[in-house]
Amino acid sequence: MLPSFFSEKRKEINCILRLAFVGTNYAGWQKQPNVPTVQGILEEKLSVIFKNPVKVIGCCRTDAGVHAEDYVANFKVPKDFEESKLLKALNSTLPKDIGVYEVKKTTESFNARYNVREKVYLYRIWNSPVRNPFLAPYVWHFPRKLDPILMEKALRLIKGRHDFSSFCKLEENKNTILEIDVDFKYKGQLIEIRFRGKYFLRHMVRRLTAAVIKTGEGKLSLHQLENHLRGVPFTQTAPAHGLTLERVTL
Repeated sequence: MLPSFFSEKRKEINCILRLAFVGTNYAGWQKQPNVPTVQGILEEKLSVIFKNPVKVIGCCRTDAGVHAEDYVANFKVPKDFEESKLLKALNSTLPKDIGVYEVKKTTESFNARYNVREKVYLYRIWNSPVRNPFLAPYVWHFPRKLDPILMEKALRLIKGRHDFSSFCKLEENKNTILEIDVDFKYKGQLIEIRFRGKYFLRHMVRRLTAAVIKTGEGKLSLHQLENHLRGVPFTQTAPAHGLTLERVTL
């Protein structure tokens, strides 16, 4: 017998999930064998609820340890359901570091991977010789002094349209010429850098952040940064746990 929130209608239903997760215990979003992933956990729980295998499509990959305050996914099932009851069922069975805050039926054509208009990534740096244990899981603790003026200058160079192939792990058939916007906030010991764009390349945000930090340390000149933007590879990568997917716009 079907659970009470299923109807007997036999049509494929496409559904959007908006969720948040702490990435500390996961090898990223994308399902992989023998390691816990957010996609893998969601598919497991949905498959139990619907008593059929369910495939979940995510708006992007996230690296191991990266967090998300706002992540968009979708899935299709052949049974209709009540959104509020599915929301309750998911949140009662998911681990405490994953929370679904919206379940919404959508058009058949919606695909979380392709229908996103903008993503905002937030990278946080705790710039102090003393660590903050309350922020530690979500920031890069950087104890050495940084120059915010140099960091802002670096970000002004990064802003706009560039070929970012020198700041990513290259993947086949990926367009590396992207346009991004940036925002910089220096609030005492906490530095926040936001990157806005339609999509980002693998490791791109973390490598750009590492370059900005090196510039703020005085170890990377603005001229050298310009050379990296022109194609000289930059392979240093900021720690994953400082990065959060903050917002996704549909």
